[in-house]
Amino acid sequence: MMLSSSALASTPDTPVSAPESAPVSAPESAPVSAPEKAPPAAAKEEAPAPKGSLMTMAPLGKGRIGMSVGGGVAVLLPFYAIEVGVGLGRVDLYGRMESVIGVLHYPSLGVRWSPFNIRSWTVGLDLAVNYSFFGIATDQVNLTSTFYMSAQAGISGPVTKSTDLVFAFGSEIDFFDYKSLDGEGQVDANVHYDTAILVLGIKTRLTEDLDGYLRGRVRVPVETLRYEATGLYVVPFVEIGGTFSF
Repeated sequence: MMLSSSALASTPDTPVSAPESAPVSAPESAPVSAPEKAPPAAAKEEAPAPKGSLMTMAPLGKGRIGMSVGGGVAVLLPFYAIEVGVGLGRVDLYGRMESVIGVLHYPSLGVRWSPFNIRSWTVGLDLAVNYSFFGIATDQVNLTSTFYMSAQAGISGPVTKSTDLVFAFGSEIDFFDYKSLDGEGQVDANVHYDTAILVLGIKTRLTEDLDGYLRGRVRVPVETLRYEATGLYVVPFVEIGGTFSF
C-alpha cells in the first residue's frame, strides 16, 4: 500500500541525535613537591680557649688542675720546686714547695686572680702566705724561720702560636720570726718590707699535654738599699721544668 505524499508531509520529522561522547578529562599531573631545604650549615666550632698554666697569668679554668715540677740554681745552690693548683674560674688556688739544697725550705699557699685581658695578653695578681725555714735533722728541733706574705702583679701573652712570655714584679713583707734551739722556741714580731722580686719567664708547648718553661727571678732584699756596700746584694734564681693541666 502506498502512502500519499500528503501523508508523508504530515508525518513529523523525528530528530536524530548524534551519539554523546564521554567527556575526556585532562590527565592528572602528579603534585609537584617543593624542593626540600638543605639543612642549615653547621655553625663553625669555636676554637677552644687556650689552656691556662701555673707558669703564666692565664687562669687554669673552672675545675681544672695544674701541676709543675722544676729545678735549677739559686745563686750557685741547687733547688727544686713542686707546685699544684686548682681552677675556680678566673681565680686559682695553689700550693708550692721549694727547697734549696734540702735545708732551706719555702712552702707557700696562695691565690691567683686574672681580672682582665688586654687583647691576647692576660693581667694577673697573686697573693700568698709563706713560711721559710732553715732546719737540720738532729735529736732536737733546731730551726730558724720567718712567716711572711708576698704579692705579685704581672702580664703574660703569646709571642708565637705555642710560646708565651711572662713579666712580673713582686714584693715580700715579713711579719714574725720563729726560732727553735735545743727544743726551746721563741717568736719575735718583725714586721717590715723585706724584698722586691723581678720575674721574667717563657713557656712553650712540648707535646699536646706538656709545656716546658724557663723562669728567672731576681730577689733584691731591702738590705741592698740600706747598705753602702761595694757589692750588689741580690739573689738570682734560674728555674727550668715542665707543667701541665687537666
